[in-house]
Amino acid sequence: MRISKFQLRLTLIFLLVLLIPAIISIILTRYILKVEKAGVDMDTKVEAVLQEASQIAYDIIDLAKEECQSIAEAFSSDKKLLASLDSPNRLKEMISAEFPSENELFCAIVNLTDDQIIASASSDDISANLIDKIKQENKPISYQEGSMVYGVAPILQDNKTIGAVIIYKQLEQGLVRNIVDLQNLLSVYALRQDLDTFIWMSMITLVVVLAVAGAILAALLARSVTRPILLLVAGTREVAKGNLDYHVEIDSRHSHNDEIEILIESFNTMISQLKTSRDQLMVAERLAAWRDIARRIAHEIKNPLTPIQLSMYRLRKNLGSEKYNEIFDQAYDSITNEVENLRNMVTEFSQFARMPKPRLQPASPKDIVQDAIKLYTGLPENITLHKELSDDLPQIMADKDQIRQVLHNLIGNAVDAMPDGGNLTVNTKLETDNTVAIEVADTGCGMSDEVKQKIFTPYFTTKAKGTGLGMAITAQIVQEHGGEISIDSKEGAGTKVKIRFNTQLL
Repeated sequence: MRISKFQLRLTLIFLLVLLIPAIISIILTRYILKVEKAGVDMDTKVEAVLQEASQIAYDIIDLAKEECQSIAEAFSSDKKLLASLDSPNRLKEMISAEFPSENELFCAIVNLTDDQIIASASSDDISANLIDKIKQENKPISYQEGSMVYGVAPILQDNKTIGAVIIYKQLEQGLVRNIVDLQNLLSVYALRQDLDTFIWMSMITLVVVLAVAGAILAALLARSVTRPILLLVAGTREVAKGNLDYHVEIDSRHSHNDEIEILIESFNTMISQLKTSRDQLMVAERLAAWRDIARRIAHEIKNPLTPIQLSMYRLRKNLGSEKYNEIFDQAYDSITNEVENLRNMVTEFSQFARMPKPRLQPASPKDIVQDAIKLYTGLPENITLHKELSDDLPQIMADKDQIRQVLHNLIGNAVDAMPDGGNLTVNTKLETDNTVAIEVADTGCGMSDEVKQKIFTPYFTTKAKGTGLGMAITAQIVQEHGGEISIDSKEGAGTKVKIRFNTQLL
């Protein structure tokens, strides 16, 4: 869809109006973030304190894990423990002796042969995950799970882990809660930078969405506003081409008495009035043309009537005299010539007024020219005819009789232009734009620029007895064949008339 310049400008204006609030929002957001950034130093200090507190808490846990692991390693190296591994009762006694009930540390011994657990406290404190870790690891480890801290040392026999000592203790609930709270607070501070980035990305996304939506909305609004204007522009172009029947349709979406609707109605009314005025003008021009034709015909008829009347007067006056026979012959020749002139004038006028439509058929340009030239075999001895006819010309769509009439007129005018003799040249050729050209050239008197401009005007002639219709008829025939006619002439140097026919009409 082609966008007009006006529609583009209107779209940009709408888009600018939509983007202004978005730009203001970005500026305000930047200002808010700048103000908020003023408190970053304080937040940084708070975050540093939280980091230190969190580190202290983790250090306490690490100390508890190291304590449990070191005790477990010491207890697992006791030879009595290895000898009592198969006796649950002796293991219980050893645990009770080493870890009395009032102790904050608890001990568990795991026999990996049968996964039996003997603990100083509830064996439920030993999770299945820890047993799996013991089986996978062959070295002392420390481990935290929830509020419990474990220290594990394997019991080896022949370099094979057959059991494990687990020392564990319960962390203070306050310490665990504080650690969780510290982690949550630190995660919030860690998200601060991400939050700023998210805000900026959100604003950029908002601007892009607004821009796209604004462009679509602006294009729709601009199209709704400019469409009737573009229809009016199309209407003016049609009127400029002469199509006064063109009517601009009114969009039903426009409300009654809308300014655009009024403009379109005014345009349609103007075109209707212009068409009426044109029709009236054409009628007036036809009447004026026929009046002019009537005056010219009356003038042309009146000219030969005068010598006819004088000849009849001389015949009557000399009736019975000795010179009557001589005067009769002179009068007869004069009357015959003038009557022939009247007949020719009426014939040409009839042809010009009732020119039949050409009956177009494929025809050979060379054949048409040769048929026309055959009638001019009896040219004056002082005129030399030159023919340059191409043999490989394509056919043209033409009425042979009318084109021959055109050539008769052009050749006759060329002969009349050379009363003292000269060269008459008729040639045909195929031009570069695939058109067939027929040229009739003479070396006669030529024409001035003023005569060339009027040569195709009806009733304009430079001949004493011409009607001025020959070249007008020639131009009309060529035009109805879809061809072109041009004249190149210079006073004292001769005239060349070229007729061009389009071969693509076949």
